[in-house]
Amino acid sequence: MRIVIIEDEHYTAGYLKEMILQVAPDAEVIKMLSGVTEAKAYFNVSIIPDLIFCDIHLADGSGFDIFSQSKITTPVIFVTAYDQYALQAFKANGIDYILKPFNGQSILEAINKFRVMYASRTKDLHYYGSIIESIKPPVVREPSSLLIKFGEKIKPVKIKDIAFIRTENKWVHLVTFQNEMFVYNKTLEEMEKTCGESFYRVNRQVLLNREAIGEVLQTYSRKLLVQLKVNNTPTLEINKTKMSHFLTWLSA
Repeated sequence: MRIVIIEDEHYTAGYLKEMILQVAPDAEVIKMLSGVTEAKAYFNVSIIPDLIFCDIHLADGSGFDIFSQSKITTPVIFVTAYDQYALQAFKANGIDYILKPFNGQSILEAINKFRVMYASRTKDLHYYGSIIESIKPPVVREPSSLLIKFGEKIKPVKIKDIAFIRTENKWVHLVTFQNEMFVYNKTLEEMEKTCGESFYRVNRQVLLNREAIGEVLQTYSRKLLVQLKVNNTPTLEINKTKMSHFLTWLSA
């Protein structure tokens, strides 16, 4: 718990610090300020504390001026010899109001009040955080393998090992880089969604893995010919309407 003390009487400031550390061993008084001007300058550039103890009557003005002319939202415990400022104190971030001469008991009660309020605020943050977590959409992980059925057997085939997918006589065939071919019971449209952006729909019959492309040639008729790394496979043709889109995908 980081605390700043604003008090222009040197003896009172030292005694207040002593009382705070005595009743709250976990507290740390990070700064002791002596007036309005010094406090304003400090809060403009320094770390905002968890709690502020502030005298109302300071040598260069009222402690209320520090908070009325700034955006400080830190809770404040006001310390004063006069009791007529209580209402004004609670309008200026005040959570408690201690009359001089103060003692350890009055300081402890004020700090305990701050702890209760701070604990409540932290609890609310955790509560709202749990709500946000609960309404987040679930993470959908793309499959890394496809399960191919052979009668009573099942063989996993990694998607990254598939060079291309093609339809032939209403059947979908998966062709791997090792030139293995498997029949799969999904449509090419479904495979396009499953395989993701590393595959490109060349035409109505072929879905191509980027890693399977060996070389791309441009013809005089403004078409692209795609030669694959897989042996004994046909050259694929990209027509001119798809050429720009295909090259953009290829360079991604």
